[in-house]
Amino acid sequence: MQIKNQKIRSIASIVLLIVVPFFFQPSPVGGAPIVNTDKNIYNHGETIKVHFFNAPGDGSDWICIVPVGSPDTDAGDYKYMPKRESEGVLTFDSPSPGKYEVRAYYNYRRNGYVVSARYGFSVVNGLPSVESSMAPPAVPRTGAEKTISMEKSAVTAISRGASRYSVSVFHFKPVNMDASNYGITVTNTLINAPRMQSAFVMMDRKDLETFLVANDLQQNDQIENVINIGTKIGLNFVITGSVEKRGTIIVTNCKVVSIEQRKVVFTNKSVSMGETDLINNIMKMSDAIIDAILRSTS
Repeated sequence: MQIKNQKIRSIASIVLLIVVPFFFQPSPVGGAPIVNTDKNIYNHGETIKVHFFNAPGDGSDWICIVPVGSPDTDAGDYKYMPKRESEGVLTFDSPSPGKYEVRAYYNYRRNGYVVSARYGFSVVNGLPSVESSMAPPAVPRTGAEKTISMEKSAVTAISRGASRYSVSVFHFKPVNMDASNYGITVTNTLINAPRMQSAFVMMDRKDLETFLVANDLQQNDQIENVINIGTKIGLNFVITGSVEKRGTIIVTNCKVVSIEQRKVVFTNKSVSMGETDLINNIMKMSDAIIDAILRSTS
C-alpha cells in the first residue's frame, strides 16, 4: 500500500511539473511590455530596428511587422524572441512604403494571438521637393549642398509664427539600453509642454524626421551637426541632450543651441527618481529653457 501511494505521489509530481509551467508563464520583469523603433519614419531600404523591453524571455514568443489595420491574427514579417532576454533589439528588412505597426506576442503558447505591445511607424519612398519661403536665421556656409525642403505644412506653421522663435527638440539620446524609453519621454514632454507651445513655434517631431530622411541627415547632440541641420531648416534654436538610467536614478542632460549665434546658450542637468519625477523635472526644465532663450535674444 505504501509503495502504491509513493507511485501516485511520483506521478502527481511529474504531472505538476508539466502542467504548471504551461499555465504560469514567466511575467515581464520591470513593468509593462514595451516595443518601439529607432525612428518614426524610414526611407525605403533602411533596416528597421525594433527595441523591446520587459519581455518574458520565452523563445517561442515573437515580434512582427504588419500594415496598420491588419487583424491581430496576421503574422506578417515575424521573428522569434531570443531566449532569456528581457530587452534587446531585433532587425527587420524594410517593407514597401506605407504605414506599419510593430506587434509583440508574449506568452504565445498560452495566450495565442493577443498583442502584448505595439508601436507605429512609416516607410517612405523618397520625398518631393517643396520650396520654402522661410529665410534661415543664419547664413549658410559657402558651397553648401542643395537641401530638400520640409513638407509645406511644417513650413507654413513656422512662417505664420514669424514673430516668435522657431524651436526644434532633437531626440534625447539614450546613453544606455535602460534609458531608451526615457529618451522618447523627455523629447515628447518638452515638445508638448504648454508654455513651450505658447512661447515658441515648436517644430513637429514627424516633420523634423521627414526632413532628415529627405536630406540623409541624422540628429544627435553634436554642436556642429545641430547648427548644420538648424541652418538648413531655418530654425532659431535647437534643444538637444541625453538621458541615462543608473539603477533607480534617471539623469538628463540638456543644452540649447542658438543657430544664429552658433553656440550653446543654456545647459541643464537633472536627476529624477522614476518616470513621474522625470516628467515633473522636464516641465521645470522647459520653464528654464524659455527664460534662457528669451535672455539670449535680449
